[in-house]
Amino acid sequence: MTGWSPELEDLIKPMDGSSLVSSLARINGLDELTRGDALLLTGDWLQTLVDQVTDYIFIKDRKSRFVMANRQIALDLGFSEFSEFVGKTDLELHPREIGNGFMETESSIMEGRTPQVDFEEFLILPNGKRKWFSSSKYPVLNDLGDVVGIVGICRDITERKKSEQLQQGQNKILQAIASGLPLKEVLETLVLTIESQLDGVTGSVMLVDDTGTQLLAGVAPNLPPDYVDQTHGLPIGPRMGSCGTAVHSRQSVFVSDILNDDLWADFKEIVSLFDMRSCWSVPFFSKDSRVLGTFGLYTNEVRIPTDHERKLAVEAARLASIAVERDQAESQIRYLAHHDVLTGLPNRQEFKRKLAEKVEAGRKSGETVAVVFVDVDNFKIVNDSFGHAVGDQVLSIIAERIMSVHGETHETIRFGGDEFVLIVEDAHATRDELNSFMARLRDEITRTIHIGDLSFHVTCSIGAACFPQDAEDAAELLKNADKAMFEAKSAGRDGYMLYEQTRPENSVNKLTLLEEMRTGIENGEFFLEYQPQYNLVSGRIVGVESLVRWQHPALGRLLPTEFIALAEQSGLIVSLGRWVIHEACRQNMAWQEAGLSPVTMGVNVSVRQFRDAALISDVRAALAASGLAPEFLELEVTESLLIQNANQAVGLMEEFRRLGVKLAIDDFGTGYSSLAALKSFPLTRLKIDRSFIRDLDFDESDRCITRAIISLGRELGLNVVAEGVETAKQQAFLASCRCETVQGYHFGRPMSAKKLGRLLGMTLTPLDEHLG
Repeated sequence: MTGWSPELEDLIKPMDGSSLVSSLARINGLDELTRGDALLLTGDWLQTLVDQVTDYIFIKDRKSRFVMANRQIALDLGFSEFSEFVGKTDLELHPREIGNGFMETESSIMEGRTPQVDFEEFLILPNGKRKWFSSSKYPVLNDLGDVVGIVGICRDITERKKSEQLQQGQNKILQAIASGLPLKEVLETLVLTIESQLDGVTGSVMLVDDTGTQLLAGVAPNLPPDYVDQTHGLPIGPRMGSCGTAVHSRQSVFVSDILNDDLWADFKEIVSLFDMRSCWSVPFFSKDSRVLGTFGLYTNEVRIPTDHERKLAVEAARLASIAVERDQAESQIRYLAHHDVLTGLPNRQEFKRKLAEKVEAGRKSGETVAVVFVDVDNFKIVNDSFGHAVGDQVLSIIAERIMSVHGETHETIRFGGDEFVLIVEDAHATRDELNSFMARLRDEITRTIHIGDLSFHVTCSIGAACFPQDAEDAAELLKNADKAMFEAKSAGRDGYMLYEQTRPENSVNKLTLLEEMRTGIENGEFFLEYQPQYNLVSGRIVGVESLVRWQHPALGRLLPTEFIALAEQSGLIVSLGRWVIHEACRQNMAWQEAGLSPVTMGVNVSVRQFRDAALISDVRAALAASGLAPEFLELEVTESLLIQNANQAVGLMEEFRRLGVKLAIDDFGTGYSSLAALKSFPLTRLKIDRSFIRDLDFDESDRCITRAIISLGRELGLNVVAEGVETAKQQAFLASCRCETVQGYHFGRPMSAKKLGRLLGMTLTPLDEHLG
């Protein structure tokens, strides 16, 4: 029998031709043959029959040696006839891992004398092609019931299996994208999925760099690492290989013969070192048509891609575009969460974290850390004169100038509005260096600004404080640098100061300062500044808070933090407070007499004043002397002051209410009052403490507390004022919570009576148009 091995005779002796053919027919799904038909299909006819089948049909002996196989097996294994591998085992025909798998399965079937039906097997052919089979294998018994071999049929399910794997791979990639896995991991999964679909093909993804001029290596898990390294940074342009050209032309490029194609002319020496002969590249794009990168496929033979391979490459490019664009969007979100949109500098949240880290490091190492606060003088004039678009350009220019002096080695942020904060470290943080640094910074910022046809100057006020000399922690360091900056501004602007220069109490005897305070009250050295309070709905000024200042004849301008505590301790606060109430009432009435819109004047009342029996008579006298109606005066007391003696507080406040004077709780939220006690006070307003407003942009706890206080005030029928509003984001949040009134640097710093009078005389317009 042509093509049959001699061993087959002994193997099939227990089976006549009819039973053997019938068994094969059943395994192959053919109609059952009659005994007479089967007897006709013996010898060469039987071999001819099985050779017509594209499935694998074979018989092996007890030692798993081939004794019969059809032509399809021979062709796939690289033989012309079965006789060329008769007597061989799978270990001799396949890689060890695959051969061992076949032999173990078949050994188990023969040992157990039980067939295995419709199970999956995998095979790699000598040409590298991969195949999957649905196999059925049966033990062959002789007349004595002994197992003498095995008969099997394997149906090719490669296309179905690849289709399943492709679907699974696509799902896995989309899940990875949705789960936010790292881009490299997603793209590597994509490349491996496509490679599993194609025989002899290796994939890669290259990405366009930020400049749009180069291609960077993305992933190429199975390309030679040396080749990947040499193509990293590939220029984008014509004749730049398949990938560089595809991105340049924005079209797919399929090169069948790398070594003989002009597109690869400049890279022949590189690519000839590796076993790659064709390269097909498909570019992929963002939703706004930007080229993001390219998906490439390499083979080790000269050929063009099949339609199936083209389709897979296009699908891979589509998935790559989704993954890359999603990653870029998330990167942008992460960037915006920690940076100022206008200037690109780190934002306040990121800055505070880094400052705290540097202060703690300085605490351990003993190194000095300094904070420098920069505020652009009169920036509102820029916005009012040229518009907010020019104002934004000015802030960007100032940010660039600060960075040109500060360098990339230090931290700089836009703290809010027209303020910038810098961290200075190491030897640069000494007093001498800081003075020199601030001088350079001021000179750079105040250089002429050119925007289109406009040319103008801006000035700045700068303050600095050092750790550990001027502060115990990061928060205090930031606060003291801000204070130094404000002192520089108060001294006439366009200057700079170190924090120590703003603390006269450290160098002046307290008793001397107290006597000078008494004299100062008599000599008219104290004066008031006023901070406007805006109604968020109407946009008009509805109130002002009066803030006392002292123009000391020797020490210069002093803020309340430098003398109020001493006045409180000594009792001098009563006479100073009396003067403040009289002056505030006088000024408010002066504005009204000038024909300006009436506003409520807020005056802070200290604990010592509130306990003074003469307070009510002092208020009556101030109102009488000025002629101001009581409804335009509001006394502000702290939350803790009310709780210390609630009964006395309620009685006194009732007298003020009968008089017609308004009452407000200042710094609400920092004390320990109960809601029941709060309800019993005859109040008109709650002022939310600035500590809750400061971090509204990113602190969810502060947002919740602020929202709750506003809601509480509304339920109690009280007007709610948010203090310390410094950014447009804070304003927007407060507006969304239906907060009625706001005050803070975003709307206006404390200012002279004359300047505030000009604001009161302005025509009513939307609130944002007044802000600078």
